[in-house]
Amino acid sequence: MPINRLSRPVSRAAPSVCAALVVCLGVTSSASANDKLIAVQWSDPEIKSFVSANAGGSARSLGPTEDDKLSKLKLPVLAFGATPGVVESTFRLGPRPATERDVVVDEENPVWYQIVERYGDVTVSVSADLRVQHEFTPEQLPLYENKSPGAAPAAGPAVNVFDDRNEGGEEGLLAEYTIMRFGVPYTVTVECTQEAKDECRDTGQISKDSELLKLISATPPPPAP
Repeated sequence: MPINRLSRPVSRAAPSVCAALVVCLGVTSSASANDKLIAVQWSDPEIKSFVSANAGGSARSLGPTEDDKLSKLKLPVLAFGATPGVVESTFRLGPRPATERDVVVDEENPVWYQIVERYGDVTVSVSADLRVQHEFTPEQLPLYENKSPGAAPAAGPAVNVFDDRNEGGEEGLLAEYTIMRFGVPYTVTVECTQEAKDECRDTGQISKDSELLKLISATPPPPAP
């Protein structure tokens, strides 16, 4: 199975534990023209419907500069269409903080992206990368799923939770999952401070929040002559 390596949100730089689909994503600035790329399913009806419906620019906007970056990507862009529930539940800890956002792409080789949104005690990132960097079998990778053996399968994606300190971060927890859309693996990482660590343990809510992931940008390649 194709595997890419995932970096943490831009505030971190640490090894990753792979998500339940055994696919990890890499967000790095260097890339080779010879990189093997995942084939995007541009013919997917959802992409066609999105492109048609948003010809006038009605999709979610992250701002003119960010939208311009994303429009150049060679893959569809998923992002949260609303504030994730796992974030909403932290606002009981104090006043709702202003959202801080980073949109990271390599404009010289636009085959990956990372959108990082910070909400005080919780940081949520969505990332995807078309580069296939490694080939592993599921047996070669340790999985740390937050469920007991024999538990009923979750309705949404399986979520992995692990200690941020073990990943080179500050005291707190990380939760992560990967979903496949349009033939592309997208990884969502939720990073919680010590004060909000119980939210990262709420795997049911984190999994449910995956329903909020929306297609916000897609620029199919021009048809072959």
